[in-house]
Amino acid sequence: MIHPLKKIGFHANGKPRAWLTSLVFDAQLAPRPVFKPWVGPTAIDIHPAFREWLRLALQNPAPSSSNDWPLRRQRIVDQKNLGSARTLHIVYTHATSFVAHALQTHAQSLGFAVHIDHEMPEAFPEDLYLVICPQMFSHLPPREKRIVFQMEQSVHPRWFTPDYLNILYNSVAVFDYSAQNIQFLIQQGLPADMVFHVPLSPVPNYPGAEFSNEVADSDSSPACDVLFYGDLKNKRRQAFLKVLSEHFDVRAERSLYGQDLWRAMAHAKVVVNIHYYENALLESTRICECLSLGARVISEAATDQGQHADWEDLVVFTPINDAQAMVEAIHQCLRQTPLAAPFLSDRAFRLGPSMEAAFRTLNLLVHR
Repeated sequence: MIHPLKKIGFHANGKPRAWLTSLVFDAQLAPRPVFKPWVGPTAIDIHPAFREWLRLALQNPAPSSSNDWPLRRQRIVDQKNLGSARTLHIVYTHATSFVAHALQTHAQSLGFAVHIDHEMPEAFPEDLYLVICPQMFSHLPPREKRIVFQMEQSVHPRWFTPDYLNILYNSVAVFDYSAQNIQFLIQQGLPADMVFHVPLSPVPNYPGAEFSNEVADSDSSPACDVLFYGDLKNKRRQAFLKVLSEHFDVRAERSLYGQDLWRAMAHAKVVVNIHYYENALLESTRICECLSLGARVISEAATDQGQHADWEDLVVFTPINDAQAMVEAIHQCLRQTPLAAPFLSDRAFRLGPSMEAAFRTLNLLVHR
């Protein structure tokens, strides 16, 4: 009986459905009077049968006069409680493995012992946890140990639900790749001193680059002209790919990760980046991953064009909504013999300076 009730009352990620929170619980997830005998007298004393279902929401209470997290967080910062942190556990989704490797590179350069994993551990013995896309996990590290990396695009704020904003609010710090996103988060009530700009950059010696080179040298599988990977349930992208397919051998993949992605990229002459939204921010995760793997990238321009000065010159940009311009850009690339590499041989690519600065200025993390 419990399982059907859970499915009716809770989402797959453990969050209670809207009807349940409005009917059974108040804003702080304490049971309403009529349900107290059955569920429990307070949010703290919720019956064990329900506590696991509500774990994520109980970890991240909504901002209110009874939520003392801002004071507790400020005390952590002021007392430098995490200044002795030496171990860092990065948790990521399959789609953000590149970001995890980039963060690992920077954290290791600062002396942390870093472990990365795409599954959330049950226990949290490490000094510090950095969770990429925290809304994708059914439970999270304690907020006293938790930094989150926010990766949604604020150009469409529907992704920023109250539950998600509560997760961000109840963390020690929030990293975000976009200055535009950060302004949006501050407008939503997150304290400015807890949000850090951590833009992404290509990663030197990325693990997949050597693999891709070996595949390109040894694998006789046929190459494609154009590779696109990402969400394909999008009319805008489908229209673009339809036009490209009239001119080139196009491979479009929805769910490629790890070595499968690296292998596909090794067989592609060009990788294209097509926005999900017309007014999108630049998909810097995808582009930086491609550049780290040595791919040639052609992308639509974006609303935040010019904010990635350390790597934008390695990408060929075409106007927004202009599929024909992308066709011509691909033709020009394929006419080059041999195909031009995206990196100049004498270019020493730096670690992303803004990302390193974010780690260093976050005094609750690094206080050597």
